[in-house]
This record gives sequence, C-alpha cells and structure tokens, in this order.
Amino acid sequence: MKNLSILSLLTAAILLMGLTPNDKDEAAEKLDWSVLANVEWVWDSNFYQVKFNDNQKKLDGKEMIVEGFMFPLEYTRQHSNFLVSASPMSDCFFCGPGEAESMVYVRTVEPIDYNHRPMALQDTFHLVTDASMGIIYELKDARLVNR
Repeated sequence: MKNLSILSLLTAAILLMGLTPNDKDEAAEKLDWSVLANVEWVWDSNFYQVKFNDNQKKLDGKEMIVEGFMFPLEYTRQHSNFLVSASPMSDCFFCGPGEAESMVYVRTVEPIDYNHRPMALQDTFHLVTDASMGIIYELKDARLVNR
C-alpha cells in the first residue's frame, strides 16, 4: 500500500511539472506590430538600407511571441521556413502580405502544417541589418505556442 501511495505522488508530481509554465514562456512578450511598422528606409549605394529606431532596437535579442498569419514560401503542406504577416494573405495570386516591416521571417524547430488562421510563435527576435533579401525581422528557432 505504501508503494502505491509513493507511486501516486510521483505520478502527480511528474504531471504537475509538465503543466507548470516554462520560464521562457513567462519571459516572452507579445510583439506589437505597430512598433515594427515605423521603420525608416534610407537610399544608400543604389539600394534602400533599413534604419531601426530605438524601440525596434530594444526588441533585438529579446524573447518574443509573434502573432500573425502564415505566408508560405514553398508549395508544400508543412513548413519550417515561412513568413508571418501582420495581416492575412490575400486571395489574389499576385498579392503579397505587405511591406518588409509587416513581416517576420521564421525558421521553426519542428515543421508546421499550413493554415490560414492566426498563429503564435515564440523565439528570440532578431533585427536583420542586411535588407537585400527583403527581410528585416526574424525568428531563427521558433516554436508554435498556444494562446
């Protein structure tokens, strides 16, 4: 009987550990898309260069939750590299998700099935200073979070 009680307590402890919020989740802040939208573009050396403001610089290297809509970069069901946009992708074939400041490039640890519903991803947020690829914000090892 004593072994059964100890086993029950151990099982309960393991279950509770799994339900305890992760410190990383607690430290994450929800990204405010309006902060990203105020980026400045400067014409330099025959190319537009991005100039981040102080509020954007404060986000660099910070644990963030990015909520938005998946914009796939490949024609597959599951994606590990895609854009998350502040707004849903348009139904027209030539419309994109918006300007560079309204998107975050995402690389995930685990592939994610495409869907058109809003999603939340968490990782360390990074500013990208080389805008030659049209990307100025990114998450490198993102994971899908429930919100």
